[in-house]
Amino acid sequence: MEYYQEVTLLPDAEIPVHFLWTKVFTQLHIAFADRKNKTGCMDFAVSFPEYAAVGPGSKLRVFADTEEILQGLELKLILQRFLDYVHVTQVRAVPKNRIKSYAVYSRYQGDGSVHQKAMRYARRHPETTYEQAVKLLQQKKDKERFPYIQMKSISNQNQFRLFVQKKLVDSPCEGEFGTYGLSARATVPEF
Repeated sequence: MEYYQEVTLLPDAEIPVHFLWTKVFTQLHIAFADRKNKTGCMDFAVSFPEYAAVGPGSKLRVFADTEEILQGLELKLILQRFLDYVHVTQVRAVPKNRIKSYAVYSRYQGDGSVHQKAMRYARRHPETTYEQAVKLLQQKKDKERFPYIQMKSISNQNQFRLFVQKKLVDSPCEGEFGTYGLSARATVPEF
């Protein structure tokens, strides 16, 4: 990924950052999916420069291999409804001399909620009540926490959390990105 644009979310007292993430990332996902449907390939990747365990921060970088592809996305047009709450930079070349490392930003999908697992466990083990299953499974609950963006499915209107996992790596790795701009193995530069 040679070029990028940076989006900075500008929350205020009435519009919190997590609400902006929902709106902005939904618009990006729609634009990415539309582009993939038209061209057959996913040309964009994302990174979160302020990524932390408590949240994705307030910045997003959108990457592409060429300046023309990124300009063709028309990020300012996609986010024009939110221009009072976001700042979008011009397309820039990735500063090769400032690259610190590379990172894989991937979607983390857990095995489901404790309550879903408890209902399933109680059905399979008739001697165990639902309440006992919840207590048992809460003790085993995965301790890792990842920041997320609250999303809403366009197809069925269900809300879900898009958990984002970050893994630093020493060298770049090519691969495919999904319509969220995330990948299981492909990297983006960290600078």
